[in-house]
Amino acid sequence: MRWHILRTLLHKEVLRHVANRGGLLLVLLLLVAAMLLSFFGESEASGGGGLGPGVRLCYVHYWEDGPFVEYLRQNVPPDLAERIKFRPAAKAWTDANGNIVYPQSTGAIQLRLAEGAGGYKAVFWSPGGGAALAPFEAWFWKESFRFAQARSSAGSPAASLARVPVDSEHATLKGGIDPRSGIATSLVMFGLFFVCVYLMPSLTCEERERGVLLAQALSPASTNEILAAKCLFYPVLGLTLAAVLAGTYRPAVLAQPFFWLSLVAAVAGAMGVGLTIASIARTQRSASMGAMGYMLAVALLLFICQQNGVPGLPYLALEYHCPRMLHAVLTGSVLWYHWGHLAAATALAAVWAALAAVLFRRCGWQS
Repeated sequence: MRWHILRTLLHKEVLRHVANRGGLLLVLLLLVAAMLLSFFGESEASGGGGLGPGVRLCYVHYWEDGPFVEYLRQNVPPDLAERIKFRPAAKAWTDANGNIVYPQSTGAIQLRLAEGAGGYKAVFWSPGGGAALAPFEAWFWKESFRFAQARSSAGSPAASLARVPVDSEHATLKGGIDPRSGIATSLVMFGLFFVCVYLMPSLTCEERERGVLLAQALSPASTNEILAAKCLFYPVLGLTLAAVLAGTYRPAVLAQPFFWLSLVAAVAGAMGVGLTIASIARTQRSASMGAMGYMLAVALLLFICQQNGVPGLPYLALEYHCPRMLHAVLTGSVLWYHWGHLAAATALAAVWAALAAVLFRRCGWQS
């Protein structure tokens, strides 16, 4: 690699993007959106449930087992049998401060011990407002009433009625996708994919249409140097934009190593996808359509798999792992399984990067 040639190629990329007013305007809009998110209070943003996702799984966490918990366990309706899991609170996932956290699209009914009342205090939590947990909450209160009614009709003494719900509240805990953190994660992901999956293939194919890419290949610059210049410019640009967006929303993430590891894996994977599209597409229009088609296909795949409970297949998509990692670090709820997402994203990014490098060297620079 010759630095003077790389410097010239990088300077060319900078000038092209400075002249691209549409791209600069979109970047500015992303920054404004991130600043608006940081200005709004968290309590205001988390109050509405319109943007929250549905709860696919509801945990029943209990601090003390007993007849009531066993009754609930034996009276789960068939339509909710696969979506309700009972677990002792001691086995719940917690963060470094001991607070319970939950994965995305997950809610919980916590049966805490009520102080001085001799019963349970039911705490309901859902990521997108109370409506997302409505089917599980309706089941809980219906069975609670039936349990108390059965004990009363059986003539049980008052002591046997202990450990039933005597109080309840709706609380917001760490984990899941609330509207505010969900939008922030979407902004970071969109910034990454806009630069690496949409903008880079579009401008590369524009160079191919105008003969600029072929002229670079016929110049003293080698194919590897052209590829290196793109791999130096676009990932750095995407990484910087994503870091600025995430830091604007929550500055503390910039000091967390997991955030930077997640960002590097996401940028590397997005760059591999974008360079693959740029190598296959022949025109700027086909590159734009290819990028949009890729993102739509992945979104539909993940949505269909989630709605129908298809296991395994979503793990092959980079877009399955990256939002979960970034959302966890933006909400301060990184757990052990997020490192598994990081490992999977890194492996997928390496596959995409290797495929993109091979395709670009063989045919990506040709007209």
